[in-house]
Amino acid sequence: MFGPLKTLLFLAVLWLPLSFFVWFYFAQLFVTPIAGLANWVLETWLPAVFDGYEQSRHLLAFFTTLPLDPAMLSGIDTSQGTPAVVIEINPMIYGYCIPVLVGLVMATPLRGVQRLWQIGFGLAMLTAVQTFGSVFDVLKNLGLRAGPAGAQAVADAGISLDLIAFCYQFGYLVLPAITPVILWVLFNQAFIRSLVTEDALPGTAAHD
Repeated sequence: MFGPLKTLLFLAVLWLPLSFFVWFYFAQLFVTPIAGLANWVLETWLPAVFDGYEQSRHLLAFFTTLPLDPAMLSGIDTSQGTPAVVIEINPMIYGYCIPVLVGLVMATPLRGVQRLWQIGFGLAMLTAVQTFGSVFDVLKNLGLRAGPAGAQAVADAGISLDLIAFCYQFGYLVLPAITPVILWVLFNQAFIRSLVTEDALPGTAAHD
């Protein structure tokens, strides 16, 4: 028979691929709350710049009131007016934390109610992580890729480009990777202590 640690690792190997499959299959459903929250933050933060959004499956397009950079207008018909900047992002690149947490929770020996509580609370926290990454992804594109008008809009809002770059990298590289693990540890401290105790006992006995 496997010990508790090996059992956890074995079950995690089984649950993680299934969790990723379900997460990707229902990507549109998972992205919908991110779209609304990110749009609310952006329109609250820069109300004169952002003007709604559109969701296409798991992709989001945020509409702005900023005109396109003249250098980008080559071949575009401007007889009906200058097109506005549209910023497209993929929130899924910040969301892999969700199947990681679900896989870990499902591999942990818990009662059904405990699993539901941990997954439900975890989804709320990880939705915030995805929203954080998505907002700063949009701001990064606005400040660095939307031409002079975008850079000026960011400057007028008093937002530092260095801060945007830092938050974008933190939201892309750090938060999605560590948050599900931190949540799982916080949720299951008693179980983790039992794993440490189980591993320590054989060594202690041998030493005595």
